[in-house]
Amino acid sequence: MKSPVWATLLLCLCALPMGAGAVSGDEAAVKASAKAIWGERAQGKTYRIAEDVEMDGVHRKYVLETSDGSFTIVSDALMAVRLHEYAVLEQLNEDSGLGHFVRSFGSSALAPLRFGGQLVTSPIETAKQSAEGIGNFFDSLSTSGENKDSERGSFLGGVLGTDAARRDLAAQALIDPYTDFPPLARRLQELAAARGVGGLSVRGAMMAVPGGAALPSLTATTTRTVIFSASSVGAAQGLQEALRTKTAGQIMRDCREKLTALAPDAEVVEALLNNKNYTPADLLVIAVALEQIGAKDAALFLRQSSGASDRTSAYLNRQQAEMYAGLKRSFAFDGFVAKDGFVLMALKDRRHLLATPADQFFWTTKNRQDMRALDATLAVEKSAAKEPPTVKPMVLVITGDYSKMARGELAKLNWEPARMTLTAGLVSNPKPAAKPAKKETPPAR
Repeated sequence: MKSPVWATLLLCLCALPMGAGAVSGDEAAVKASAKAIWGERAQGKTYRIAEDVEMDGVHRKYVLETSDGSFTIVSDALMAVRLHEYAVLEQLNEDSGLGHFVRSFGSSALAPLRFGGQLVTSPIETAKQSAEGIGNFFDSLSTSGENKDSERGSFLGGVLGTDAARRDLAAQALIDPYTDFPPLARRLQELAAARGVGGLSVRGAMMAVPGGAALPSLTATTTRTVIFSASSVGAAQGLQEALRTKTAGQIMRDCREKLTALAPDAEVVEALLNNKNYTPADLLVIAVALEQIGAKDAALFLRQSSGASDRTSAYLNRQQAEMYAGLKRSFAFDGFVAKDGFVLMALKDRRHLLATPADQFFWTTKNRQDMRALDATLAVEKSAAKEPPTVKPMVLVITGDYSKMARGELAKLNWEPARMTLTAGLVSNPKPAAKPAKKETPPAR
């Protein structure tokens, strides 16, 4: 198996300098304007997106400049998440918001301890209040061994209530409680410690944080900046509730059970679960998405995803799982297949579908080589397909848009380009495969 496709695609930025002329009839990915893509959201009170945005032919590369430092962010989808997270961070730092409650620690801002801390000081009263909650508490402690990453929660944090406080705060702000965005992760942990150990009440202090209209107007990618960038997995509310009420250990246990049922290869499952480039939220989304897809050979997807070498690759793998889950409403899936470093879906009508997150698809040298290689590799399968000549045997679905040249070149091959959003499904529907002709029933005598 070759290295994960995301890592390969991101190397294009080095292989093809921005602004270079077309080579062998290919086109060079062009720089974009942060303001043209994000509008007013390109700059806030304590941050700005650097105006010149580089492009590798598939994903945009942003530099987010903040009062907490500069951060390089690849892809529109992850940029949308970071903008929402930074808006939450600004809210958490507002003097009129949670800062006031933190300064009031030890006075009227204190509230009764909840579960973790309360269990230590008053177990009998807590048991009277919620037997179910106590059961969940002990279950969370018993599953602490499932979590091998201290940043995803801890045994002591479960006892003192800081982990539960962090999850509850994150649920209110619609962010990942295990976010890897350094300034937000630190602030979230500080407030969780104050709330979990001291009983700090912040529910009334949490003010509205902008969440909608998060996507660049230039593309048609995901349309939300909350933790679940899409409801395509069909259970966004349930997933959010699981992250609020369950510890990292419990989530890891649930993911292991789901993934093992889909792919009995324990080594592959463990490799994915132990990859720290994924947060428990990512793993939960992937597990639920694959469960809903219900296609054969899910181990191929897990093996590819387990090799994610950085945060960007991990998030794009998660987004790809969401894409396939959303596309199940439009295609009849058979099973996953791995070809030339890509994981595609074989359809029951013998076509092949490749869903891949892309901000904008240019016909660069790398993309041309990838698409032509897949075209040649699938030659045997496509020659056996029974679609009429007007139907392409391979479908490429992305979350962004294609350059004019890319559309034309794909059409010359056996690819039909299509687009989708993770909330609304397909934007441009590919032609359906021909249905077998119905046999005429002779008239009754």
